Amino acid sequence: GFRVERIPEELEFAPGLLDFLEDSHLIPGTTGRVTASSPDGTLTVEVDGVTVGVGSFASQRILVTA
Repeated sequence: GFRVERIPEELEFAPGLLDFLEDSHLIPGTTGRVTASSPDGTLTVEVDGVTVGVGSFASQRILVTA
């Protein structure tokens, strides 16, 4: 599993991305698990029982701990 530690400021400038992350509960302090990963860097994660896909731009920048 993982715990979201920090959302970098860089992601604030991607239109709609912060809203998507908040709607998906991918905010600091939440925990989840990676259920799949694609060669292009896209991750499928489960947070609070909801499964969402996170593109490589965001997945490579969100700071998480295991």
